[in-house]
Amino acid sequence: MKSIKQNNTLIIIPVYNEEKSIGSVINNLLKYSTGNDILVVCDGSTDKTLQVLEKYPIAKVSHIFNLGVGASLQTGCLFALRHDYSYIIRMDGDGQHNPVFINDILFPLKNGEADIVIGSRFLGNSEFKTTFSRLLGISIIAWFLGLITGRKITDPTSGFCAMNQSAIKFFAQNCPEDFPEPEILLYHREYRIKEVPISINRRTEGVSSITALGSVYYMVKVMLSLSMHLFRRRKI
Repeated sequence: MKSIKQNNTLIIIPVYNEEKSIGSVINNLLKYSTGNDILVVCDGSTDKTLQVLEKYPIAKVSHIFNLGVGASLQTGCLFALRHDYSYIIRMDGDGQHNPVFINDILFPLKNGEADIVIGSRFLGNSEFKTTFSRLLGISIIAWFLGLITGRKITDPTSGFCAMNQSAIKFFAQNCPEDFPEPEILLYHREYRIKEVPISINRRTEGVSSITALGSVYYMVKVMLSLSMHLFRRRKI
């Protein structure tokens, strides 16, 4: 895992077969977020994602097999811990996360107000639009998480988030396997979690893998996974 550390904040981008979009994502970050380092975790991609990444002066890690978003986030946390980063930002590789909101997400961490910050598509003046089934699924997951944790989170499936070093250390050893976004809210209840408003871009390439039926399936799997975690002993 080669490091090119120049800053104390690491942007982690898990990708799987994003050859058509990852280049523009990195170009935007290099242009608009010059004060942060970038790590792309290529999660067993079978397209030309790795070849595209070779063009850029960023850190790269590649999984031999596709292990999932949770494992990719854990790899990123291990990398950040090994190279002593103070903060990480997790972004998607499909271009929907706008780097203009990076400073907004980092501010509560650097100001000592939170340990984990989530970019919420449902706060502020965001014009986030999606299918009714997905909105319903997100709302039910948010309600269920609030029921079992006592926390009010508006966007539990947001993949645009940031953590301080305390949270990095924990999730380097305890990262959720299947659904890192909602499960992070359950894993360590002592952490201070804050949401900040964001808006997201439209996809420029590809389509979401979650269909209407898939939204229902995803919601059910998430709730079952969260329920199982309540009875599973957590690693310390």
